[in-house]
Order: sequence, then structure tokens, then C-alpha cells
Amino acid sequence: MHRIQRGSQPRRPSSHQAPVGGLAGGPPLGETTVAEVPAESEQPAMPTAASAAAAPGVTPSAPAAAPAAPTPSEAGAVAPDGGLCPTSRLTVRSADAEGAAGSTYEKLVLTNTGSATCLLRGFPGVSYVDAAGRQVGAPAVRTGPAGASARLAPGASATATLRTVHPGLQEGCEQTSQTTPVAALRIYPPANTTALRLPLSGVSACVNPAVQQLSVTTLTR
Repeated sequence: MHRIQRGSQPRRPSSHQAPVGGLAGGPPLGETTVAEVPAESEQPAMPTAASAAAAPGVTPSAPAAAPAAPTPSEAGAVAPDGGLCPTSRLTVRSADAEGAAGSTYEKLVLTNTGSATCLLRGFPGVSYVDAAGRQVGAPAVRTGPAGASARLAPGASATATLRTVHPGLQEGCEQTSQTTPVAALRIYPPANTTALRLPLSGVSACVNPAVQQLSVTTLTR
């Protein structure tokens, strides 16, 4: 150890040396000063200068972004413009029915009655029901590819082709006793759990669910 003689002056730092704490007037090296920001509702609090000083040399990370507000569809409202078409904004009708080789082909026309554009993609679910709403026979089997989405402006329609094999031509449905009168076609638009009804008159269907009497294509514009 060296003794400091009384009366001697401490050696001054060279004019080219920076003060030990960094630039004059600034905080000591290794400490970060963060300006306080008033807290806002629904946003995480910003770190204060005191909390920043508690971890020297570490720059506080930016606060996480506030979660996005739920979309109308997430909140249970009607899908916005461009969303899926809900059953409540669709109607159905039959068109262009024609017979061929023991079958009938007809178009199921679904029309957007809402005030916003919506989408239909895929196959409708189709089956016969009796007057009490009970399903009769097997539901329609899907035929062909799913295809692209059908974008429906208000008043626009998409169609699917339904084929019905006449009773008496398929094994398990040869006898009249193997059929029963039906009241309607029950039609579920894609991605919906509420059905539309297309009333029928004078139509009978095969009771046996093993008999595939109905087939349907995808919806297209």
C-alpha cells in the first residue's frame, strides 16, 4: 500500500478521459432510465424507472399488445360481410326437374336474402322427412368434388343438383310396402345446424336406411 502524503493534491484526470459515470449529467453506466407513462385501461402497465434500475444492464421489453377485440362471429353475432351464410338468411326452392333412366334430377337453389354478401362452400345435407319432421331413409350421399366457395351478394343464389332414384328400382325398396309418404326435403346449408324445408306433395321414399335413394353435388354459382 502507498501512503498519501498530507498536503499533496490528488491527480486530476486527463482532459481526454470521460468521467467514470459516463457523460456528465447522465445516469451511471449499466442503469436504464424509462420515463413513466400514465396507465391506460385495458393495457398492461409500463415499467417504472425504479423497476428498470433494479436490473442493471437490462433494457425493459416493450409491453405486450392489447388483445384484439372479438369479431362479430366470435361474439355470436351474424357473420360480417364475406362470412358464411347463416340458415336464417337463406331460402331454398327446386328448379329444372327432369327425369332420366329411373331417376329425377333437380336443382336445389339457395338464395341469400340478407343485406350482406356471404359464402357457401361444400355440400348441403339433404334427407326426406315425414309430417312430424322425422327423417325417412338414408340421407343424400355426396358426389363429386367440394369445389370453391360460392360468394353470394344479396339476392344471389347457389345451386346443387339432387338426384332421386325412383322407388321400386333398388334392392330393399322394390315393394310399395317398403316405402312411405314424405312431407318435405330437409336441407342443411353447409356449416349450419339449422335446416331449411322444401315441401313435397305425392312423394314416397324408401324406408330402409340401407337403400341410397338420394345423392347431391356441391353448391356452385
